Amino acid sequence: MADETRHPPTIDLQGARLRPLRVSDAAAFYAYLRDPAVTELTSYPVVSLPMVEAMIERYLRRWAEGELSKWGIALQHEDQLVGTCGFNEWSKVHRWAELAYDLAQAHWGTGRMRQAVDAVLQWTYQQDQVDRVHAYVRVDNRRSERLLQRSGFVREGCLRRYRICRGQPHDFYMYGLLRSDWAAARLDSDPTKPVST
Repeated sequence: MADETRHPPTIDLQGARLRPLRVSDAAAFYAYLRDPAVTELTSYPVVSLPMVEAMIERYLRRWAEGELSKWGIALQHEDQLVGTCGFNEWSKVHRWAELAYDLAQAHWGTGRMRQAVDAVLQWTYQQDQVDRVHAYVRVDNRRSERLLQRSGFVREGCLRRYRICRGQPHDFYMYGLLRSDWAAARLDSDPTKPVST
């Protein structure tokens, strides 16, 4: 997996693609993270352009060190960054990864993030070092919950006062998806699968 993680693939989506982030994406990333609608239900701090540049450099460094990290979501023709999707953390020992994502408000409701999450899951589970992907969602973030549920995640519990958001503690749900669940769901949706009678 080291080669794949050091050189993450570009993955085509409908009208967009997952690609490695670039430091030159910082201005576009910063622009949409400044939108309160994008960050109000997350644990993102109030960001500055230097903070966003440092985040991108950290994501790139993790890929270079052979760790799972984040992709950028860029529009197919303009190559403009409109979101990110990938992993905040990865435990090589325990074989889990923490999924995280964000998307500019202008692209909400387009199905773009669902495509990105599904593509990241497919790529990840085709590798051989992750058996579980989980995500943390603030309990009032219904949009993010629906996204995870549609991608096959199961709500596993509630972590009370888990993260500080805008100076206040908030409860977060934990959602998880095992490799075995993901594989079974793909098999169930395979139109070539024989139907038992």
